[in-house]
Amino acid sequence: MEIRDLALDDLDAALGVRSRSFGPLSSGDVEQWKSMVTRAVGAGRQLAAYDGATVVASARINAFGQWWGGRQVPMAGIGSVVVAPEHRGSGVGLALMEAVVERSRALGFTLSALYPATTAPYRRAGYELAGVRRTVDLSTDALRRLPGAAVKLRRGAAGDAEEVVRLLAAQARTRHDSGPFGWEAAEISVDLADDEVLTYLADDGVVSYGFAGDRFQVHAIGATSPETLRALWRLVGSGSSTQATTRVALGPSDPVFWLLADNEVSVASSQWWMLRLVDAAAAVAERGFPAGLTVEVPVTLSDPLDPAGSGTFVLAIADARGVLRRTDGPGGLALEPRGAAALFAGTPVATLRAAGLATGGEPAHDALLDAAFAATPFMTDYF
Repeated sequence: MEIRDLALDDLDAALGVRSRSFGPLSSGDVEQWKSMVTRAVGAGRQLAAYDGATVVASARINAFGQWWGGRQVPMAGIGSVVVAPEHRGSGVGLALMEAVVERSRALGFTLSALYPATTAPYRRAGYELAGVRRTVDLSTDALRRLPGAAVKLRRGAAGDAEEVVRLLAAQARTRHDSGPFGWEAAEISVDLADDEVLTYLADDGVVSYGFAGDRFQVHAIGATSPETLRALWRLVGSGSSTQATTRVALGPSDPVFWLLADNEVSVASSQWWMLRLVDAAAAVAERGFPAGLTVEVPVTLSDPLDPAGSGTFVLAIADARGVLRRTDGPGGLALEPRGAAALFAGTPVATLRAAGLATGGEPAHDALLDAAFAATPFMTDYF
């Protein structure tokens, strides 16, 4: 068994493994899948396991920037992890995921996240539950009735991809979000060229949505001013005569829940996602931390896929920035990859101790770590 970059000549073979794992794609989705995988191959972000000349498993690394405490951290979003049914249980899946982590580090990603079909194999690779993607159904007419001043909006055009990236990032930065991520401009360009995806921009906001059966589906919405946010929601709501319901993935503190006049929200689905630290020191340095908090706490990290990043460190936080400084002093809270990922995502240390994901250290330091990494992570996109 060999794990290497997927060869473009093996696209059909990889698609066959994907179809045997998740079911066949429609003809239109096949072309979209091949286009996405081709771009990933060109960037060194599509790995495959080969048994001789036969593709038996594959995984794609999406290039994302994920927001943590209002700062963007390079994140490898792992998608389309598939193993041919006859090779399941052979260990090829774990070997593939370990290779994915190593490739992610080589490409400069400091975090990695994924949506698990099942958690056990990903936990073996060091991933742990971090946050939830929750979709809700809103009354489209309630959106139409939101009060507010008129805001000038324009249709999105082919050249607006970078502007869409900027507008969505501005919202995440302003709200100090943790969890949402941004697609590359090349991927957003695909949506802008799709007549079935309706995109509208304002000076400080953007919405992307479309028809999905008997409802609207909002793909992305963001604004930095309340006036623009209301105007974007009203735009979606203007179609209430044709679609009574609007489905959207939102964070738990999204302003729309407070904007709606009545209880016209219902939860449609909730799905966990998992996180792994690819480079712990870099992830801490790039993450945002609470302003006004000063902390110095020893931690002991052990990662079999990153020996250079293992050892005893002092976590020092000041001026909303953090650093892991290697130390010869006494060890602190001991964390393997799963525990480190969960702590980074804001899971309380008491929970980690109870789950066996953290040991040792001074209990008096637990509250400091909780305050440092406090977050309610969420995602709004699926990959």
